Amino acid sequence: MKTLVIIGAGFSGAVTAVQFLQVCKPGTRVVLLNRSGEMARGLAYGTNSSRHLLNVPAGNMTALVDQPDHFLRFCESRLPGTAAGTFVPRKLYGEYLSGLLAEAEHQCRDGVSFERITTEAHSIEAENGKARIRIADGREILADHVILAFGNFSPFNPAITSIPRAAGRYIADPWSGEIEVPIDPQAPVLLLGAGLTALDVALTLDQQGHTGPVYMLSRRGVQPLPHRTSGHVDSIAGEVVQTLLASAPSVRSYLRHMRSLVRVAAKDGVDWRDVIAAVRPVTAQLWERLSETERRRFLRHVQVYWDAHRHRVAPASYAAFSAQLELGRLKPMAGRIQDIEVLPNGLRVQVGLRGTAAVESLDVSHIINCTGPNSNLARVDDRLIVQLRQSGLIRLDKLGLGVCVDEALSVQDEHGAPVSWLSYVGPMLKAQFWEATAVPELRRYARDLAQRVAAKLG
Repeated sequence: MKTLVIIGAGFSGAVTAVQFLQVCKPGTRVVLLNRSGEMARGLAYGTNSSRHLLNVPAGNMTALVDQPDHFLRFCESRLPGTAAGTFVPRKLYGEYLSGLLAEAEHQCRDGVSFERITTEAHSIEAENGKARIRIADGREILADHVILAFGNFSPFNPAITSIPRAAGRYIADPWSGEIEVPIDPQAPVLLLGAGLTALDVALTLDQQGHTGPVYMLSRRGVQPLPHRTSGHVDSIAGEVVQTLLASAPSVRSYLRHMRSLVRVAAKDGVDWRDVIAAVRPVTAQLWERLSETERRRFLRHVQVYWDAHRHRVAPASYAAFSAQLELGRLKPMAGRIQDIEVLPNGLRVQVGLRGTAAVESLDVSHIINCTGPNSNLARVDDRLIVQLRQSGLIRLDKLGLGVCVDEALSVQDEHGAPVSWLSYVGPMLKAQFWEATAVPELRRYARDLAQRVAAKLG
């Protein structure tokens, strides 16, 4: 019997398992390992808050490439009246993925076994063209193929946060559990970061009854942007793609053409969001054309603006966010932390304001790290990741964006050679393809990888 082990059971791992079970032949064993929690939910869809909405409309969130209305039909059965443009709660998507995996498991053909194991993989070692996986409970699994499907890791903790951490006033990862409201619900709180995580945390604090000021600090002060409530226009897609692919492969050139395209589109009554959407199918090509120097330039100077325009929030979430801004409870700031002092009842944070020599002093109860997921595996101390690094089985992207793979998603070893029995699927594909962190791309990568591995295992 051939054995496939998938490590990680969030979106990428669960959907890959579903797609593989649909096409694999009898005589196949599938083992899905997940460190903790419910399988098929992961951090993104494990929330129980009804205020945490998907940032993509229901009509584009199917997990199955070949059934574009699959999730929409699920929503209609649970929330009658759901339309393709509706932004539904993330917890509903977690239920959808969980049900999808359960259905695939129930419909396994004869001769195919599926096993779920809630445990941590500690190591993977090559053994005669196969892989020996050691897991936390002491067992070992010999696999013909392994798919790494781990998702996002906890945010990186800047060195200066060691001060509030030692004082018990620092939340390193807001998604590691329920956010604890300070004893005084009116106490000020400082959020590090101003992106989608910060928005979620701000809304969560409000839902939990916190009424004190919430400072939202980032280097540039760029805030989340909303999806629109109406549909989109496809008429300019061809022009956008043709213009960008014909431009010089540099950040400056891309940016100049994008700004020009947005200006021209606006004159014709076309929203800037349609220009961004038109870029999506060729983002990987545009990224591949850039040299390492240009990619570094993009990450340093442009990424924060691209992320805000590309990864937008649901209109309802943005409305709640805007309401907090208007009430003065949410206070965006652009700058950097210069010093932190521990006070008897909190922290005093000195913030150097962007573009000036001014320093603002903030007295807060807690600091919450909302800088977003860490994709730099050199900074991850997970036991399996450390072992894979030290053994040379994986090669880390030079820019700290994830894992190096080839076009077939085979993981590259430290010498750049593909490992025949080891693949990766998940948001760490960003290193290779850039546009690889959202469902519309990940579902395609998952399906294609599942089909390739099934064909290989025969």
